[in-house]
Amino acid sequence: MRTRGRTYVSLRKIRSHYGTPEDFVAAIRQDSALEVFTTDGFEPGEEVLLELSFTGLPGKMMVRAIGQEWHAARPRLRVRAGGTVMCAGSEWRKVQFLKRVATGDIKLTARRRHVRLPVLVEVRWRRRNERDFKTAALSEISEGGSLLLTQDRPDVEDEVIIEITPPGSARPLEILAVVRNSQNDEGVGLEFMARDMGGVHRLREVIRRLVEQ
Repeated sequence: MRTRGRTYVSLRKIRSHYGTPEDFVAAIRQDSALEVFTTDGFEPGEEVLLELSFTGLPGKMMVRAIGQEWHAARPRLRVRAGGTVMCAGSEWRKVQFLKRVATGDIKLTARRRHVRLPVLVEVRWRRRNERDFKTAALSEISEGGSLLLTQDRPDVEDEVIIEITPPGSARPLEILAVVRNSQNDEGVGLEFMARDMGGVHRLREVIRRLVEQ
């Protein structure tokens, strides 16, 4: 479904898991390309939704990409099924974010249990009374709130600003949230503060784009 205006594209999901963070880093190419390992074939020029993960990553990240080439497995040559995709703009920045996680530049606490929506989304956040943003990730996203994975943990009842860029949008959206729970080892629980119906609709659209697939 190719979209215009407020609707958007429904893409075929391709899963690619990397055995180690080092394997993921090694799969990143200099020309905005990424080597993927998947038995799901794709055509050159086909737009797909990648579900990327590697061992130790607390969740999965969705990245839109354009297929370049795909090959089946070649067991005798010890070649896994997979191929190469291209990412651009904000989608390539997601890959670079995961690279920083894989190399340890950004610390995300490893998840200890299954979650309802284990989708990772890169965000920037700041305390409401501060100006400087910090890079982190959201998980367990719903209309009511999410889990903020960050080492610099705000206190309960702190108000924070979450800056998130919806898929397909060039402009980030700022969401006011309040810390409601700090008992989670992986991060702090946020409640989104959508104070009017316009805010509710915008938030629903963001959540829809992020987790529908």
